[in-house]
Amino acid sequence: MRVLLCITKSEQGGAQTHVAQLAQWLIREGHEVGIMSHPDGWLEDEAKRLGATFFLNNSFVHTLNPLTLWRAGSTVLRAFRDFEPDVVACHSTLAGLVTRLSLRGRVPTVFTAHGWGFTQGAPLLRRLMLPLVERLTARWTDTIICVSQNDLNLARSKRIVSDERLTLIHNGVPVVEASIRSDRSPIQITFVGRLRAPKLPGLLIESFAELSEEIQAQARITIIGDGPDRESIEGLVSQKGLENQVTLLGSIDHAQVQTILQKETDVFVLLSKWEGFPYAVLEAMAAGVPVIASRVGGIPEMLQSGGGVVVENTRSSMKQVLEELIVDQNKRQILGDEAHRIVAGQFSVEHMCQRTFGAYKKRSL
Repeated sequence: MRVLLCITKSEQGGAQTHVAQLAQWLIREGHEVGIMSHPDGWLEDEAKRLGATFFLNNSFVHTLNPLTLWRAGSTVLRAFRDFEPDVVACHSTLAGLVTRLSLRGRVPTVFTAHGWGFTQGAPLLRRLMLPLVERLTARWTDTIICVSQNDLNLARSKRIVSDERLTLIHNGVPVVEASIRSDRSPIQITFVGRLRAPKLPGLLIESFAELSEEIQAQARITIIGDGPDRESIEGLVSQKGLENQVTLLGSIDHAQVQTILQKETDVFVLLSKWEGFPYAVLEAMAAGVPVIASRVGGIPEMLQSGGGVVVENTRSSMKQVLEELIVDQNKRQILGDEAHRIVAGQFSVEHMCQRTFGAYKKRSL
């Protein structure tokens, strides 16, 4: 089978990780893979490393400029003619809309929603307009894959497409051996995410600042990621007098992130206004790290059987859970063991890829 995977950005992120995982699995199984994305990012390098054909689309940018969108669609059509795919699989909002509007049913098309742009907590204009556009492009979509039950329910509530064209396939990650964690002091709290909306690293810092000095002394925070909010986060750290306890590492290689999760992290935190089914949480769970995460998107589905604590996006809620996990090593160990078992049993990358290929194969017949 020849599969063309289209995604807006090439920068490292959850949806890009998903595309790279699918490409690696498909190539390993003997299929031909093309990847289209904006160039000069992590995914372009991964495509070349894996042996996929990379199609650059310089017009895959977030814009309402009609000329730019027309150019993006023209590039999609050229890649379609050159690669002659049996299935086109779209990922991310802009690439999904442009690709489906350009191809309009010329080939079986699958769209994976990595968290709808109109999800709870998203800006009001998006929540009003995007469902209309998604319903339009759904007429040229054979299957929509939702990565969480929350996203599936949203698609149903907005009547994006008929139920028989909706399917639920959770994201998956490699199952690694959980690290044995000693009761070290200070314990290490790690936050991973871009420093921009919807992520809320500032809430972690503000909540930590409200803990007693005695409890603060037992922990250190590392924030991994970069973005336009970095300066304001640094200012908040300084304002709260936490320069010796909070480190901003910036953007680092994915392999380095994995090393930090597996060998140096005692508690993982992801606070956000909205999410799909975030890879960062799954990767922390796979490493046997207990999780504190916001009650948004698919996160409650990840942690409904244990492995961490779901919190409201308030300082009082976050402060209470932080204090519990900082002082209680036994609870951290129990939650970490649960997290590893849950990923191994429910959220493996092999299971995700097999089910996704099944959706591709069904539509290409």
